Amino acid sequence: MDIAVDAIYADICGSAPVSMGVSNMLQALFSTRQCANPNANHALGVQLLERIERARGSIASLLNVDADCLIFNSGSSEGCAQVFHDFFERYKDEQPLVLYSAIEHSCTLQNINRYVLEGLQAIAIGHQMNGLLDTDQLEQLLRVHGGRPTLVCVMAVHNETGVIQPIEAIARQVKAGGGLLFSDMTQAIGKIPVDLRTSGVDFAIASGHKFGALPGAGFLYARDRYGLSPLIVGGGQEGGLRGGTQNYPGVLSIETALQEKQHKYGPGKLAVQQSREAFESALQTMLGEVVVIGQQAPRVPCVSFLALPGVNTKKLQWALNTQSIYITGGSACSDKARSLSNTVLQLGYADRIAGATVRISIDEDQCQFAYERILKGIAQALKLSSTVSAAWSVAHVS
Repeated sequence: MDIAVDAIYADICGSAPVSMGVSNMLQALFSTRQCANPNANHALGVQLLERIERARGSIASLLNVDADCLIFNSGSSEGCAQVFHDFFERYKDEQPLVLYSAIEHSCTLQNINRYVLEGLQAIAIGHQMNGLLDTDQLEQLLRVHGGRPTLVCVMAVHNETGVIQPIEAIARQVKAGGGLLFSDMTQAIGKIPVDLRTSGVDFAIASGHKFGALPGAGFLYARDRYGLSPLIVGGGQEGGLRGGTQNYPGVLSIETALQEKQHKYGPGKLAVQQSREAFESALQTMLGEVVVIGQQAPRVPCVSFLALPGVNTKKLQWALNTQSIYITGGSACSDKARSLSNTVLQLGYADRIAGATVRISIDEDQCQFAYERILKGIAQALKLSSTVSAAWSVAHVS
């Protein structure tokens, strides 16, 4: 499929484009025929393994953790599965309990469902309507179930709403209650500054393709990797915790992409957030009823999860496709057969809101231009072109 030069790709939460730095790195890597098995005992293999370990150290430094706490894998889904496998195998004879955010990613929810069938007990934690976790309920559950092996699952940044949870405060609660904290950081790492050491989490997962690295590469962070159970065995790679030949182009792409992202954290974020707020305001002026899910909570820049009641969002999405504007109805990993957003329902909204959602997530470097194009595209699709310029002007003036 050919993509137009002026296309607007507004689904970086689904998968971000490979960054220019990563593209250049890969070209240099393959042009010099660095294609050996990193586990081979000849010079090329040894060199590649050393390069992987340097990348591990670099990534660990960026995230402020010890290098041996990072286990490279195929991405967040595999990391999530390993966390649950390890927790259940370790505590299955001790009445293990999982306390989980009711709006966790489907990967976490499906792992919970799998192990519930084998005897795991799981209890959902509710949220405020703005998307923030109900920490009072969490504290109560930890107190009631004290003494049991407990894994608490809370996404650091929600994959649809972009809402940022107060992970450090949640970690302190969990520690005080004697539990372990697993945080899906797939939408946090590479989008906002992350310090895994001070976060207090016991486990975290990341996927490279969410921040400009290659698909099929990610990592699991384990605060204490000793005693961790492998999910994939064979070969002894990753200290025996993940069998299989290392995806060295993927690992190096993670290092490169995260180094690039480090230079984008800072004062420029405010301008990006202001552009998003102007866009959301303009859309509300143009359409009348627009619900911004999570608007009253901290959110990552350039992510808007919107409900457009009265608009057929599937038809809108396809109409925008014809204009080379690519948005999505929500998480790419959710059940495409569902017409109602589970996230929106769990936050207490009505069906008419939950059935009319779109997610717009764009690269920060092109946000203002992209927002204007998206507004014009929506206006054209809904035949409202006479109102878009006025709405955008009003939003920027305010």
